[in-house]
Amino acid sequence: MADEVNNCHLINAPAGSGKTTLIKSMVRKFLLENPKDNILCITYTNRAADELAVNLKSDHIFIGTIHSFLHSFMRPYFAHSDILKLYFEQYGEDIKQRIENAARDAHIAESNEKYKEKFGKIDYETVQMGITEIFYNESAFNSLYYGGLSHDDLIGFSKCIIDHFPIIRKRISQRYQHIFIDEYQDATADVLNIFCDAVAGTSSQLYLFGDRMQQIYMNYDGRFEERFSLFDVIKMTTNYRSVTEIVDILNRLYHDPEFVQSNSDSMKLVRPDYLPRVIITKDVPEVLAKLQEEEPDALVLYLFNRERFSAIGASNLYRAFSGMKKYSFGRKFSAVDVLTASYEENPDPLLKLIYCVVRMEQDYQRGLYGIVVQTLKSNKPMFSQDVCSINNHNDRIQLFHKLEMIFTAVRDETKTVSDLLISLLAAQITEQAYVEDILADEEIEAVLEVPAVEVIRVLNYLDDPRVSTQHGVKGESHTSVIFVADDSKNNPVVHMYRFFDLLSQMPVSIQSFNEFFYEYTGELVELQSKIRMKIGDLKRTDYRQYESEILHKATDIFKRFSDNPYFQQLCQDKYMKYLNKPGVTNARECLTESSVLGVLSAYKLFYVGCSRARKNLTVLIDKTKLQGDETMQKEMFKRLGFCVE
Repeated sequence: MADEVNNCHLINAPAGSGKTTLIKSMVRKFLLENPKDNILCITYTNRAADELAVNLKSDHIFIGTIHSFLHSFMRPYFAHSDILKLYFEQYGEDIKQRIENAARDAHIAESNEKYKEKFGKIDYETVQMGITEIFYNESAFNSLYYGGLSHDDLIGFSKCIIDHFPIIRKRISQRYQHIFIDEYQDATADVLNIFCDAVAGTSSQLYLFGDRMQQIYMNYDGRFEERFSLFDVIKMTTNYRSVTEIVDILNRLYHDPEFVQSNSDSMKLVRPDYLPRVIITKDVPEVLAKLQEEEPDALVLYLFNRERFSAIGASNLYRAFSGMKKYSFGRKFSAVDVLTASYEENPDPLLKLIYCVVRMEQDYQRGLYGIVVQTLKSNKPMFSQDVCSINNHNDRIQLFHKLEMIFTAVRDETKTVSDLLISLLAAQITEQAYVEDILADEEIEAVLEVPAVEVIRVLNYLDDPRVSTQHGVKGESHTSVIFVADDSKNNPVVHMYRFFDLLSQMPVSIQSFNEFFYEYTGELVELQSKIRMKIGDLKRTDYRQYESEILHKATDIFKRFSDNPYFQQLCQDKYMKYLNKPGVTNARECLTESSVLGVLSAYKLFYVGCSRARKNLTVLIDKTKLQGDETMQKEMFKRLGFCVE
């Protein structure tokens, strides 16, 4: 472990500290000093990878997500007999249980039937014979019968391979002399351990960039904390984004003397149009509308995507796509993914077509006729190439007559998406087979009835985003931000108003809150592992079977954390209720992580939302949702640096 101290570096990069700029400058410096060195940059999203890759073109650099890297790096080993043997050691019991399907699960039964149709029968030996190579399934679900690994299992099984075959781990450090992990706080402990183990005892350097306060996806479970303590820590203490008044609020929210930011010299000269403010009202929509009228360029941050698309004026479009099975949880693309993708990269064939047509109409209105024709020619699968063939002036007139028919329909706010498709077919510009394939999808019916103007509103929004979700703005900055406080009991679990109450009653820091969360959830994981089921799934019969174990663990947790202020505020009452009156309902109420996770998530989202503002910041609070003492909470906001209205 001692060797890790010299070549493992933790760069604490709070909001606005210029993390991406620093990574790029370090990469360029290393390439200049040692042109033959190879550099690996792991990012959390494809979008972040694209941003980092700008002006960093070199055969010696790999920039991508952890999944793209592991898929590329591990794929040569996935057909090896030893790796296949390890696969069955790891997943053999799961495969046998699915084949047996003792619980008579309908989805598993359907999967088993499909396997029988393909291979004639289903048994463990047949599955073993059928898997000759492992592959990445590119979804949240495994295809165990076929050797397909989910998102999580690509990471978990790669870690298993590397642990079993150290020579593979060694090849990572042999191939890459510098390894950057961007947004390390969003990486799992397995990912961190893969790279930490790979560089241990070598000359390769590992750099982890990120900020615990921006850990809003909760992938990390705390199992890397001991190793973090051995890292060389570098602090980025300058905020290049925000004015002094906002930086002061962020420092007070962070509440850690080791990580205090000051803003840059240039931002010290900038004054906000108004001081950061908290507005408490019984009518959030009315006040929000007034604020947007006063400041139309302000970014409004909602908690839910449904509110985001409602604000855009595309609630029907969002509802239709979010109701599709192929864009449901765990699939490769979500409804938000396809709705916010450009037509060039859009995986949905209908949106790709309609988005492209709307973009052509916009170019047509600008007089960019050559670009319109080129768009038709370059999208061969969608558009008939016969109509794009212009040999004389009459061909041109005919084409533009057809385009005008389509674009008239685009501009008509009474038309539906179905009407646009009909117009395209009538004009004989679209390939009929392409449209027929779209219409063959039974899930498309709800989309066809959506007003086409909602599509235009989404595209206008993408050109100039004015609303977003509190999860969706990491890495962004905006002159003015309006943060709309809200709660959620479902995914994502966010208890914003409980957080405001907590912050008014005790000092909160990210370090102490995280420490408690990891320790507390570790106890819950231990219990769930012992009884082999989630506490939330407990039925009355299950509880009777495991009552002694559950009661014993609840007692231990109560004793262990009785002096912890977070436990006292967030959990203690529920534990006392259960211990005084044991039963399945009270057990489920107290032995849950959501009481803590919801408040911790709110803490981080509030910080992230506030940190997006460069100059002006407004927090909008629903008075009817406030919990606890309102006067104390008003004083708390004032201590943070807000004006309270």
